[in-house]
Amino acid sequence: MFRNYLLIALRNLKRQKLFSLLNIFGLALGLASAILIFLYVSDELRYDTMQPYYKDTYRIGCSFTNPDGQHFDNTVAPGFFIRYLKDNRSEVLYTSRIDNIGYPTSLNYKPKDKIVLTEKIVWAEPGFNKVLYFDLQKGNIEKMFSNFNSIVISETGARNLFGKEDPMGKVISLKHLFATNGREIDVVITGVYKDYPANSHFKPDYIINMNALHSIYGEHFGDYQEGTQFGQFTEFFESYVVLKPGADIKPINAVLNKLATQMLQSSPGAAPTGTKFSTFSIKLADLHFDSKNLWEDNSNTHGDKVYLTIFSVIAIMIMVIACINYTNLATARSVKRAKEVGLRKSFGSLRYEIATQFFLESFLMTICALAMSVLLVFLFLHPFNQIAHKSFSMGSLLDPYMITVIGSIILFMTFVAGFYPALYLSAFQPVKVLKGQIIKGKRAELLRKTLVTIQYTVSLGLIIYTLIVIQQMDQLKTTKLNEQGSQLLAIRFGGIAQQDRFETFKRSVLEDPQIEHVTMANHLPRLDYFGFIGHTYKFPALADKDLQWNQLSVEFDFAKTFHLEFIAGRDFQVGNLNDSNSLILNESAVIALNKPVNEVMGTMVKDTRDSSHLYRVIGVVKNFPFRSMHQPIEPLVLNPHLDFIDKIAYIKLPAGKFQEKIATIEKKWKAAFPGAGFDHWFVSDEFNRMYQVESTISSLAKTFAVLAIMITIMGVLSLASYTAEQRTKEIGIRKVLGAGDKQVVALFASVFLRIFIVSSLIAVPVSWLLAYKWLQGFVYRVSIGPMVFILSLLGLLVVTLLTVSFEIWKSAKANPVTALRTE
Repeated sequence: MFRNYLLIALRNLKRQKLFSLLNIFGLALGLASAILIFLYVSDELRYDTMQPYYKDTYRIGCSFTNPDGQHFDNTVAPGFFIRYLKDNRSEVLYTSRIDNIGYPTSLNYKPKDKIVLTEKIVWAEPGFNKVLYFDLQKGNIEKMFSNFNSIVISETGARNLFGKEDPMGKVISLKHLFATNGREIDVVITGVYKDYPANSHFKPDYIINMNALHSIYGEHFGDYQEGTQFGQFTEFFESYVVLKPGADIKPINAVLNKLATQMLQSSPGAAPTGTKFSTFSIKLADLHFDSKNLWEDNSNTHGDKVYLTIFSVIAIMIMVIACINYTNLATARSVKRAKEVGLRKSFGSLRYEIATQFFLESFLMTICALAMSVLLVFLFLHPFNQIAHKSFSMGSLLDPYMITVIGSIILFMTFVAGFYPALYLSAFQPVKVLKGQIIKGKRAELLRKTLVTIQYTVSLGLIIYTLIVIQQMDQLKTTKLNEQGSQLLAIRFGGIAQQDRFETFKRSVLEDPQIEHVTMANHLPRLDYFGFIGHTYKFPALADKDLQWNQLSVEFDFAKTFHLEFIAGRDFQVGNLNDSNSLILNESAVIALNKPVNEVMGTMVKDTRDSSHLYRVIGVVKNFPFRSMHQPIEPLVLNPHLDFIDKIAYIKLPAGKFQEKIATIEKKWKAAFPGAGFDHWFVSDEFNRMYQVESTISSLAKTFAVLAIMITIMGVLSLASYTAEQRTKEIGIRKVLGAGDKQVVALFASVFLRIFIVSSLIAVPVSWLLAYKWLQGFVYRVSIGPMVFILSLLGLLVVTLLTVSFEIWKSAKANPVTALRTE
């Protein structure tokens, strides 16, 4: 029986080649889209599942609340917390401490004079691999840290340092401003490990034995690891605790909070009176989506389950509109299949057997579509990886989880695509069919129009939502600091190079007449996990209270380099020594003082760290976002005294000559700072990193909106073709009775205009509501104007008319005599 069903299904596919091709391609687009989306969603939902005990592992963090009520979360905790838990709590299975100190570490392979600057480096205590995933490819996992001065490196790290050479046993010299106090220490490579998966929060390229710091801290190494007071040597670590299965974390949290209180009380003067110090724990399985997870591997990527829900809904919508095409085409061809159904029923076939036949045809279509969709995934996987910031391969589809997902998608599409055709066609009555009395009822026509309306609604909603997302992303990326971000080369300076040689380097770079500006300031923009840049000032003549504001420590030509706009006063003047005791404020600072700009100008300002030092306000600049636009622009001070460590050199390059100029600048850098690595990027890269999640959403929304439109166009084309076929005789009669071409065109166009109007009435308010809610996450956001709706409606209307124009033209020009002869 099944073999017979299969043969009939294959014959129908072969007999109706165009119908089959349209169906398979439409379903393949829907399948490919769904596979890519669910690849992304499943990867996000399975973050950190490769960790050995991810369901029972917690990372300990701490929180500070100052007397004013300001709350600060940190992802690290004092080292002695872990030691106490390991020694005193029976429910604790394993612990590990990781020191991720921040700022680049210089790795120097001296035999080849190869220097790598990297932030993808951590200091770990032996045994970390019991808590965190670690796949050693070369070396002995039991002995890799038996030598204090040892390091293991990833496959990528090995290529960066040694190319194709075997790194095992080689010695490299590393230096870090804080970790090694600027001193070089030699470490030997004792292992090479496999690169960490992209969906691991822990993915360094270099892991150093923490015991190597014995040579730096000496007798204070114990205080570094397990100091019980806030002191010079006490370090805060990324602290991991693995509990026994079923153990409760609440008693652990209670113990840690007691330890935190004791630590604060035993450290008088370490914090202002009234400060609170507490702890929190995050389960590794929840870490990627937790708001207290301030960073992952020095990146700005947080998981967001809301976006995953949106993507999943989009995937289902695209699958549904692809299935709608199949349903429309199948029911549109119902007349041609009616006699087949009538004959089979007259020979004794039951309704469920005929329904099974149509479900099998739907399944075969879906299987063929799956084969085509795999080809589409192969073609688009690389650009998709770039958009989504992932590293999927075709092998990712063979993951058991994805096989289950793809199998579920096939069953879903088979059922949704085949349900109505099976129900509708199997219901034909054999007597009426064989007498040619089959009625093309209004119910079937209404269903087809309803389905196309759904397609239009989904596509139009995606277009409107995508355009609003694009507008917001444009606003995010065209802020004052990023106006020329693609031309502003940033070079890491603090902790890498000597300040007293910067002027020499600056003059040598400015010898190039095409380079206008070279300046220095803090690392911009300020990503969420960057260090605090607050500073406390007092304005004795305006407000007798301490004001803790943000401060950018800049060179005199910072404002010129970034084209800041002055609303009052003037810029710092190069060569004017008095301006070293001057400050420039932003608009928010003036508003916070609650005084007119003219009263603020010229005011004397005290630095609370040095009350004898007075500054004078010489200018006010227009507000510019220096952090994410998810946050308000707070009061800001531009101070012409550079920070001791947070320093980046900025060079404005001429458009179109980037590689040439960078190569020249690198030579001048090496001449000025021999032995210092040349770590550089563009300011626009940092803005892209800051808005990586939003950029991913925008790119994916654009991609899948285009795919939805393509599938919808196929649906419109099929409906137009069917309508023309069904109304051939009607058009012939109308033309015989005197109807002109314009009336025939109006007859066709009215069908699609009604569908378009109904879908617009649904899509416009729904997409507006969804976009409005999304925009609430930004303090500074675009307004949703009427133009985005007008452009979306006109665009889809034009596409619709172009799609159906051929069928309309063919029907309008058809010979009525030929039409009246149509059966």
